[in-house]
Amino acid sequence: MLFKDCLCFQVGRVARKMARVTRKKVASYGLTTTQFFLLTALYEEDGIPITALAQKVALDKATLTGLLDRLERDGLIRRESNPEDRRTIKIHLTAKAEGLRDELTDLYHQNNEIFLSQLSGEERRVFEQVVEKLEAADFEID
Repeated sequence: MLFKDCLCFQVGRVARKMARVTRKKVASYGLTTTQFFLLTALYEEDGIPITALAQKVALDKATLTGLLDRLERDGLIRRESNPEDRRTIKIHLTAKAEGLRDELTDLYHQNNEIFLSQLSGEERRVFEQVVEKLEAADFEID
């Protein structure tokens, strides 16, 4: 098999291309691509515990903590202890982040459509099925 035919390389190349497009779009908001996706996840579920947020965005807690530190520093999120379990910290959007909700949500949908517009309806369905299947797979690492 030729290097250019390696699925891991091909998917990575497409992911980097998509990340560049997204990075350009969110830069004017002073956000990184990952911060943008974190805010998008929080727009969907504000007040989520850190552990659940880490699972939702597929990041380990250590990486997520650094990202949350920067979002908190920039006044976009706040951490609050869970009154029912003080060991659990919940992440909440601030008024500043709420003020960006419509713009960032629109940007999220526009950005997604840029990529999906390259595919026919049938290709979209197949693509979503393939991605879902690969994401759910339990790859054994020796």
